[in-house]
Amino acid sequence: MGVFGGVAYILIGFAQLFAIQDWFIYSWGWGSIFSFIAALFVTYIPILGSVLGVMGAHDYWGWSWIASLLLFFWYIPAALTLTLFTRR
Repeated sequence: MGVFGGVAYILIGFAQLFAIQDWFIYSWGWGSIFSFIAALFVTYIPILGSVLGVMGAHDYWGWSWIASLLLFFWYIPAALTLTLFTRR
């Protein structure tokens, strides 16, 4: 699960990066390069990056709230599942 989890984390990180970039471009009217640089800094801040990723995917990619939340807040159900079903 370690390799799969690492690859999934990186792929979701890229999706979150571009969702945040789109949110900066269309909500704040920033240019592409400046919004990309700002999104690089914000993407891996745990809650803030997830919230902005959800907003970008919902508002500008046309995703539903549920799909956006499940993609960018995947770590909450994963942590709960591992906590509940992992033997100690």
